[in-house]
Amino acid sequence: LFRSEPGRRIVQSGARVVEVNRPSADVAIVTLQVVQPEFSFEAGQYAEVVMRDGTRRCYSMANAPDGQGRVEWHVRRIEGGRFSAHVYDKLKARDLLRIEGPFGTFKLRAGDAPIVLLASGTGYAPIAALLATHGDELARRGAVLYWGGRRIGDLYGVSSVAEWEAAHPGVRIVPVLSVPDEPWSGRRGLVHQAVLDDLPDLSAHEVYACGNPLMIDAARDSFTAQARLPVDNFFADAFLFKA
Repeated sequence: LFRSEPGRRIVQSGARVVEVNRPSADVAIVTLQVVQPEFSFEAGQYAEVVMRDGTRRCYSMANAPDGQGRVEWHVRRIEGGRFSAHVYDKLKARDLLRIEGPFGTFKLRAGDAPIVLLASGTGYAPIAALLATHGDELARRGAVLYWGGRRIGDLYGVSSVAEWEAAHPGVRIVPVLSVPDEPWSGRRGLVHQAVLDDLPDLSAHEVYACGNPLMIDAARDSFTAQARLPVDNFFADAFLFKA
């Protein structure tokens, strides 16, 4: 990832916790209010939380920019994690964090190409920001979201396909699980393979991919080599997992 976008100011600021929701056994949705009024971002960008010893963790904004400094993060709990376990187990409203950002150049490009949105786990966060900000444009361009996880709880933003699609008119979703832990009638396997199965020719598409770096690499390699996706039409937001 590029760390910053030219012309957009990087701000370090306190951020007050507004709300913490826990939609699954290991994902927390954290809403923050950034103190510095200069903080702004574009859908698809991320910010870093700065811990007391200076170490950092990166989280994509999952909400549409509102001009008021409101930020939503999706944090997966990792056992023994210095930050993620604290967030899931203990973080509460009115706690104060220090954040810095925005960073990244992942954003929707203008054009008419049909779009594949590809996410694994909490890689859904920047996709959610794109959907909230550019929903009409994504619908116009026939966007389809392929969201993959190991088990049902990993798809924490989908209670049902029908309900999700009703909330995002004109955009389809294809949930994919690799090792379902409950009865599952949906797609199984690797999420990037589901895209290849459905769309063997991606030569006219754009792909926006977020999540596990191994998934990102596998998707880029297979889409360009097997499905004729132009390499310049693959836009990725991959983070190394740090707890």
